[in-house]
Amino acid sequence: MESTKTPVRHPLVRLIAIAFLISIPLGIMPILPVMLGYNFLPSYEWMSTANVLGLANGLFFAVALLWVGWRAKDRLPGGTLKKTVGIMAAPLFGYFMGKNVVLIAPPMILALVAGHHVEISFTVARADAYGTSRCRSPVELRDLPFLFNRVCRVSGQFRKDVSQGTEVEVTGHGTELGLFVEDIRQATK
Repeated sequence: MESTKTPVRHPLVRLIAIAFLISIPLGIMPILPVMLGYNFLPSYEWMSTANVLGLANGLFFAVALLWVGWRAKDRLPGGTLKKTVGIMAAPLFGYFMGKNVVLIAPPMILALVAGHHVEISFTVARADAYGTSRCRSPVELRDLPFLFNRVCRVSGQFRKDVSQGTEVEVTGHGTELGLFVEDIRQATK
């Protein structure tokens, strides 16, 4: 009778694996409101506090997904080109997801759970972009992460009245760490 032994894994490896598996839904969760047409903006205060940790977590996820893809390349379906593209795209997806776990998920969860009507100041980066089918006539805001740096469906007149560097007040449901956008207006001087 043959004994089947399972390899003993170091507790740190288990802890990292568990943290990684828990982080996957947290990294993907912020994309759902964007796909459904809701704008969420993290505050500058939160971004300055959590940016270094977000970058570190994004790099960790990028390396981890590259390593997992490389280790599993022989078991992946498809030809060599498809496997290569998948392995090369894994770090980009990992970086974006890992960064979202720190920069977007915590303020978004707080906004959903403990949010109230708030107003946060932002600076306009661009107000003349055409936008996309999911985000028409946007006003892009400075120093915020991709997909979470714009207010969609802004009136043409408002977009004419603001330019790069203009201070705006965004109101919505959330906390001082971030909000779901309801309205945008020029800041009063």
